[in-house]
Amino acid sequence: MPLRENLPPTASQAENIGKKKLYSASAARNAPFILEVLSQYLPDKGKVLEIASGTGQHCAYFSKAFSNLEWQPSEINPKRLDSIQAYIKETNQVNINLPLSLDATTKNWAKEIDCYDAIIAINFFHLISNKEMKTLIRESSLALQTNSYFVIYGPFMRDGELTSDQDIKFHKSLIECDPDIGYKDDFDILDEIEANNLSPEAIIEMPSNNLMFIAKK
Repeated sequence: MPLRENLPPTASQAENIGKKKLYSASAARNAPFILEVLSQYLPDKGKVLEIASGTGQHCAYFSKAFSNLEWQPSEINPKRLDSIQAYIKETNQVNINLPLSLDATTKNWAKEIDCYDAIIAINFFHLISNKEMKTLIRESSLALQTNSYFVIYGPFMRDGELTSDQDIKFHKSLIECDPDIGYKDDFDILDEIEANNLSPEAIIEMPSNNLMFIAKK
């Protein structure tokens, strides 16, 4: 995602826990639930690209669980790139690569990297614009091998509606800081998936009113 500084505090609840490591309580909470779904769709072997890896907690957690997969984290925020590297050093997993400095909302990034057997994007579609969302889905499709999965997780509208008081409050705080960002609609995500040579396989209700989209190339 682009490096946006004008965001509400609730959009990035990561605390510094020393040695450049950042910690997100929400990332720790949702990792087991995301893992349960990923275990149904990730391949037995191959390479996984994680877009906007954040603190690095997810890639460290998932690389241990899927030790047969090569895990490639990525980020654009320098502090989070440092945090990802700190987690990688701590885990000492041989199947996780150093993070890529990647803004996946820009055009043509798929041409610059190898094709992947799965791409996952966790908790940041609400932090990018609709134009950037469309670019990200298009480029992700181009970066995927045939018969591979694109997985999206996060908070979304349902048929144009926000479905909880917490979501209404959070969405409002986002668009007050930047009117171009905020919750995306589930049907808009499906439209972009289908428009980019991807087939929607499942939409899964997740804890804390999140959704998980599974799309296959």
